[in-house]
Amino acid sequence: MSLEKILEKIELDARQEVEKLLAEAREKAERIKQEAESRAREQAQQILQQAEAEARLEASRIVTQAQLRKRMELLKVKRELIDKVLKAALQKEELRQASLKKEIVSREGVIEESLPSEKVIEELSREVESEILEWLKV
Repeated sequence: MSLEKILEKIELDARQEVEKLLAEAREKAERIKQEAESRAREQAQQILQQAEAEARLEASRIVTQAQLRKRMELLKVKRELIDKVLKAALQKEELRQASLKKEIVSREGVIEESLPSEKVIEELSREVESEILEWLKV
C-alpha cells in the first residue's frame, strides 16, 4: 500500500467519524429540543390552568360582592319604607292621642314607661323589619 492510499484511508475514516459524530450530535440536539418543548408545553398548561382557576375565583368574588350589595340596597329600601309607614301611622290623630307605653319585665317587677314617637318608630321598626324579612324569606 502506498503512502497516498494510506492517507486517503485515514482521511476517509476521519470523515466517516466526523459524520458519525455530527449525526449523533444532531440527534442529541433534537432530543434536547423536543424535551425542552415538551417541558415548556407542560409549564404553559400549568400556568394556564392556574390562571383559569384564579379567574374563576375572582369572578365568583365579584358576583358575591354584587349580590351582597344588591341585598344591602334592598334591605336599605325596605328599612326606609318601614320607617315611612311607621312615621305616617304616628301622624294619625288617633295614634298621637293614644298613650304609647312599653312594659319592661325585670327581677324587680314590671316597669311601665311612656315612649315618645321617635322611640316607638325605632323599636317598632326593628320588630316589623324582622317580621317582614321573615315573611319575605330574605
